[in-house]
Amino acid sequence: MADIEAEGVPPQAPPTGMAAAAAALRGLLPLATDVATFGFLATLWLSNAANAAAVAVRWACGEDSRAAAFLREFAKASSFTTALLFVAALLLLLRRRASRNAVAREIGGDEGRPATQSPENARGRRHRDGLCGPVTTPILAFFLVLVAVGVLMEELAPGKGSCASRVGSMLTDIGCFLTSVLFCFVIFPNFLINLRPPRTKVNSS
Repeated sequence: MADIEAEGVPPQAPPTGMAAAAAALRGLLPLATDVATFGFLATLWLSNAANAAAVAVRWACGEDSRAAAFLREFAKASSFTTALLFVAALLLLLRRRASRNAVAREIGGDEGRPATQSPENARGRRHRDGLCGPVTTPILAFFLVLVAVGVLMEELAPGKGSCASRVGSMLTDIGCFLTSVLFCFVIFPNFLINLRPPRTKVNSS
């Protein structure tokens, strides 16, 4: 009777090409996520550096110079690329997390549970999460307020060549330049340092 039932069960079909392609895409998902994330970070730094360089060249060579125009267009293109890579990295990160959760639900066990941290690790993580720090944060806020005041003065000025318009343009340029320099040489390096895994202490017996 058992032999008859075994003969009645149809053999399982081998995995189709679509299933193999889906498995290959799942394997490439972490690589694509890392590429999009690091590409976003690289273009973010590049756009800020190009913005600072454009302001500096405009101060040195004039607004109508070819170098200033080139750097201004390059900064715009870098900002657009940064926005595209940010969207791509965000979507890939969400897809990667959903894939991990699905695999954890299928496997079960400890992978589906959130990892617990000791109080020392939690305090170290909170300390590492601060990107700007207690000194850089108010400086960055002041630069952003300077940009906002400059833009507001330019918008409310009676004419483009008026004194209020020139002062607003100068404040906007100074704020943008200092913000970009602060991001490139303080905030961004600190962010890269925070990406490193925390060191674990080894208790000597």
